[in-house]
Amino acid sequence: MKSGKLSMANLSQSIESVFGKISDVLFPPSNVLGIDIGTTSIKVVELNQQNGVITLQNYGMLENFGHLERENAAIQTSSLKIMDEMTASLLKELLKAMGQSSRNVVFSLPAFSSFVTVMELPSVSEKEVVQAIPYEARQYVPFPLTEVVLDWEILSPLPGVAAGRTEVLLIAVLQEVVNKYYRIAELAGLKLKALELEPLSLARAMVGQDPTATIVIDMGARATSISIVDEKNVRLTHDIDTAGNDLTMSVARGLNISPIKAEELKRARGLSVASDQQFLPALMTPILDSVINEVKKMMRRYMDHTRRDIKKAVLTGGAVLPPGIKEYFAKELGIDTLLGNPFAHVSYNHMLEPIIKESGNEYSVALGAALKGFKK
Repeated sequence: MKSGKLSMANLSQSIESVFGKISDVLFPPSNVLGIDIGTTSIKVVELNQQNGVITLQNYGMLENFGHLERENAAIQTSSLKIMDEMTASLLKELLKAMGQSSRNVVFSLPAFSSFVTVMELPSVSEKEVVQAIPYEARQYVPFPLTEVVLDWEILSPLPGVAAGRTEVLLIAVLQEVVNKYYRIAELAGLKLKALELEPLSLARAMVGQDPTATIVIDMGARATSISIVDEKNVRLTHDIDTAGNDLTMSVARGLNISPIKAEELKRARGLSVASDQQFLPALMTPILDSVINEVKKMMRRYMDHTRRDIKKAVLTGGAVLPPGIKEYFAKELGIDTLLGNPFAHVSYNHMLEPIIKESGNEYSVALGAALKGFKK
């Protein structure tokens, strides 16, 4: 897989420092921070690389549950409202508590902040792809190209799919969104090395070098991101608004309890049935069904386009951790379904095993972003 390097609008080139420039090639950073700014939390993973071995150096999470009581308490919303100074202040507080040693950072960008599509071009050389992108992108991107930052990747050919064409994953992010993340880094005293779309970070963390056609389902608080990864490339991605908060609010309304109490109950019980919470599955499964229906639609769409079956589902995000949810997805999807373990790709102290087993899944995006910092 090869990444685009458009001088007019590449994500890496839109920021002050570029991975791949001479100084970074000769003196690659030994430590990199991956940061995931979500709706209700900020997650940070710091990785260290020595002699080719990538090790977990540090990690931390700052959560805010105020959004359950009032809308304006969210750190970030799907309308792209992210408050630079407040977010930078929270990030500085988290980093101080962690005692991180690196200033080099890769931020993940939420999928809803961008436009993503796969362009099909005639079978041409990489040089010709570079020349074609500025002209072809106008047909796909619903914004003036002067207002966006473009990034792209040439996708690996799919076995069994007709040859004679080149597929390119095209990503367009509004310049104002890029500027916001640059300012957050600046305010937090960090050196922004790169920006990357969440589905790409997730694919790196959840799928890695596995060529199996896999659907990755990241169910957070306010949104669920669904991506199909095949032959190690993201091929299709889609965001929906149904997510963990909807589960919480359904429990709150159904049991006439506060959203905070409902959140605690959801996390502790999930779909498990207890004598005093026998209505929980009935309250939560309709929400899960709406997500699963969207997953099935994407699987059918991909099958119709490529004639390739999805063999595996990987679940990630805080909303899939409550008891019974993984099993429910597996039953409804009818394919091998597992909780993702991003830390399988890095070395870490064995004493952290219980913590990683319990909550490591929530760091998937941040860890995938940090891994980008060591990508050749």
